[in-house]
Amino acid sequence: MGFLSDQLVQENFQDHRLKTLKVICKEKIQQPNNQITYGVPGVPINPFTVRIVPLSFTSIVDQDKVFNTWQLRITTTDTSGSANAIVTYREDAVVCPVDLTQWPGQTVVQKHDVEFRLIGEPTAVGQLVTVNFVINYCLVVAKEVLLKVNGAIPFC
Repeated sequence: MGFLSDQLVQENFQDHRLKTLKVICKEKIQQPNNQITYGVPGVPINPFTVRIVPLSFTSIVDQDKVFNTWQLRITTTDTSGSANAIVTYREDAVVCPVDLTQWPGQTVVQKHDVEFRLIGEPTAVGQLVTVNFVINYCLVVAKEVLLKVNGAIPFC
């Protein structure tokens, strides 16, 4: 028994339902003027540095707005060592130019090229450190949809 040489003949075509994502909103986001204050185990010794790493995010979609909450790991380093703090930060609402709830289906929010960039120097008052930063990323909001496609599925 051999393989069929042309599997894409009309007799092999049939209707298929495919689940895919339909992009509703794609925006380059720059959120300036963010500030967060967090506690550290000891008083930081000057000079000290701060590094922000996003661990995860959750999003709520409401009409034309996306509300993001970030889970961040902030590392404070001075001459005596490093200390990590896990903090929650609620970002200002991101506005998309369309009503995101007008299509049925599951909403999927994705972000890529995420950058938390520090602005200026961090400041410490006792064991409280304050940092100012900008958030840059590409936001994609999509809906799950079903497509009906007429096609053939080749064996190999």
